[in-house]
Amino acid sequence: MKNKSAFTMIELVFVIVVLGILASIAMGRMDRDLKQEAAETILSHIRLAQQLALKDNKHRIDNDVRWQRAYWKVEFRQCLNSDWSYRVGSDIGLNGGVNSLSEKEAAIDPIDGKFLWTTDCQNLDSNQSPSVQLTKKFGIIGLVTNGGCNQNVSFDYLGRPHSSTDYNPSDFHHIMINDCNLTFTMSTDEDNDGNDDTFTITVEAETGHAFIVGQEAL
Repeated sequence: MKNKSAFTMIELVFVIVVLGILASIAMGRMDRDLKQEAAETILSHIRLAQQLALKDNKHRIDNDVRWQRAYWKVEFRQCLNSDWSYRVGSDIGLNGGVNSLSEKEAAIDPIDGKFLWTTDCQNLDSNQSPSVQLTKKFGIIGLVTNGGCNQNVSFDYLGRPHSSTDYNPSDFHHIMINDCNLTFTMSTDEDNDGNDDTFTITVEAETGHAFIVGQEAL
């Protein structure tokens, strides 16, 4: 009986040790997941905009010179309180400007079935996806762009990226000729190097292929 009890205690201790190891691994993943989740979420919605552009040809046939405004696009914006958010949609009304997209023109988040759209970085309606609140949900506090884009990336019917949807007498005037780099700054410093964590998403010129820098295989 003593030997059996001893073996039972050893088994129990072994189970506790294994659970502790698994818990530590899980906690480590939780610590790094916020940055990764943010990068993957933004990347998936950039790719969604391109997919919608390929599926839904926005080349207008009504001779309206503003037709390129209807391209599917991703718009990043900073609110008055300095928080960041973004929207994905098609300016069907060809209104233009920073507030051109309405909720009914927004794309639907495949994950939660809600609109990828907001005008408020802090508060959302029940039918708006929380994914668009970059600061509130992920802790993103900055965005710097360089290369062939600004804070907007749009796609034409061939999936090619454009830096703007403003109309111009020359068709495809804003098509990207250099890769677009979107570098996001987090409010964390996970590697303790004294600098806020960052990640960069690149949208390649011509093809529109988007990827997280350092994770090209994703």
